[in-house]
Amino acid sequence: MLAAGLGSLDQSDLTGQETDFVLVSCSGLGIEPSRREQVLKAKRVGEDSLRRSGLGYTIVRPGPLQEEPGGQRALIFDQGNRISQGISCADVADICVKALHDTTARNKSFDVCYEYIAEEGRELYELVAHLPDKANNYLTPALSVLEKNT
Repeated sequence: MLAAGLGSLDQSDLTGQETDFVLVSCSGLGIEPSRREQVLKAKRVGEDSLRRSGLGYTIVRPGPLQEEPGGQRALIFDQGNRISQGISCADVADICVKALHDTTARNKSFDVCYEYIAEEGRELYELVAHLPDKANNYLTPALSVLEKNT
């Protein structure tokens, strides 16, 4: 379905340094074990279609979504399927809006969740030490250490 939608976009409108398309995917946490492999396979197909589309993209993989106010807790940005905490819907929405206008977010995929204590040997997590809010740009420093996918 994603691939069909991407095929109808006018490529002439997709130039520039900013993200053209933000995909909220999933981290795999909280998925019923009997359906997990099926869901993750579909997720990978959709993400790969977006990467090959020629669009400037950002793929956000939040932990399990929580109905609570955003901007209240520090966030972890990571690549590597190692997150284990949830995140508020409001914080995910804020990340998506910021990603549309942040050049460091272009062509990156990342997992995001609330802060937690990392296990030994997991020092590569990028912790944003301050709370996110509308006035600060927490996304640029968090994503600048992550690798592009293309």
